[in-house]
This record gives sequence, structure tokens and C-alpha cells, in this order.
Amino acid sequence: MILQLIGLAIAGYLLGSIPIAWMVAKLVTGKDLRTLGSGNVGVMNVALSVTRWGGLLVFLGEATKGLLAVYLAMTACGFPGSSVPSSSECQLAIGVTVLATVIGTRWMIWLRFAGGRGNTAGLGAMLVLSWQTLVIGLSIWVLVRLIGKSSFWATRISLITWPFVFGLLTGSIVFLVFGLALSGVYLTTHETVTDDHTMIKERWPSLWAFMIGPRRRREP
Repeated sequence: MILQLIGLAIAGYLLGSIPIAWMVAKLVTGKDLRTLGSGNVGVMNVALSVTRWGGLLVFLGEATKGLLAVYLAMTACGFPGSSVPSSSECQLAIGVTVLATVIGTRWMIWLRFAGGRGNTAGLGAMLVLSWQTLVIGLSIWVLVRLIGKSSFWATRISLITWPFVFGLLTGSIVFLVFGLALSGVYLTTHETVTDDHTMIKERWPSLWAFMIGPRRRREP
């Protein structure tokens, strides 16, 4: 079991380390994404600093990382079904693989350990494991955003609360611990100076206005 977990951790890390956002930015602009916008190698920085369609492409790629991480772990522990396994061993395998994938996205070996936040990869995994947690987490974010008028703090509070929701809905202590570890990784990478949503607020009146606005002229 230990050797299997080590193998899944390595596979998950290498999967997460695929620099999709960096490659899209390089192909479209010829520039290193780390030198553009917030410097974050992720979905929103591509959408802000490169093109919105590029951001969508990166979003799909990063979400696929999370999906693949879950199915890789489920297949490795002999449970290639469509429902979440109840055995703690298989849940541990899933947790280790997804966590390693997110860590790989955050600290990519190919980019000298720079990277994104891994949020989208986590969303992709959660879509398979507990879509209800996604709905509740999003609802918490919207509620805090409406009350506090701050996307930054809405994200922080959502990150703190969702592991408990995840553990409660799945009835799994393993998933609760895994969720707390995942939130810890996210919180270490969430700062106001690199928060892409804050940059959107500075340039556009809303996220919707950013999404439907006219095509932006790319910087030379």
C-alpha cells in the first residue's frame, strides 16, 4: 500500500506539473506567463494577460488534471466505478493523488517550482467526488462576497469552510483531512498582490463585464 501511494503521489505531481497555462501563453504571445500580469501560471492570468479563449482552454486542461487524478487513484485501488469508494484505503489513495496533483500545479518542476494555485484542478476532482460540495462552497463564496464586498475574503472563507462540508457530506474522516491539507496549500498561495480577481475589479466593474467585453488589444 505504501509503495502504491508513493507511486500515485509521483504520478499526481507530474500530472499537475504539466504547464498548460505557460504553454498556451508561450504559443499565443511568445512570452513567459510568469512575466505577465500577476505572474500566476494559471487560468485567470491567461484570460487577463493573453486571451479569454486561452483562459478557457487552460481551464478545461486544468480541470482535466483533477478528473484524471481521481480516476487514476480509483483504477489503482481496483475501483474504476462512477461512485466514490467507501473504503478508507481507496479514499486515502484518491486524497494523496489529488493533493499531489494540486502541489504539482502550484510548484511545477519544469518551471523551477513556479506555478498556479491549483484551484481548477481541485474543482475538477471535486466534481467527481462531491458536486454538492462545489455547490455549497460556491454559495458560501457568493454570500460572503455580497456581505463583505470582497472577492479576496470570500475566497478565503470558502477555502476554510469547504473541507468540513466535504467531510460531512461524504462521511469520511480521510476526505476531511485531505480537504484541510488541500485548503492549506491554497491559502499559502492566495495573496492580494497576486489575486487575479482583484485585478479584474481594478479594470472592469464586474466579472461579467470582463467576460463579455470587447476584444482587448494585446500588449506588444
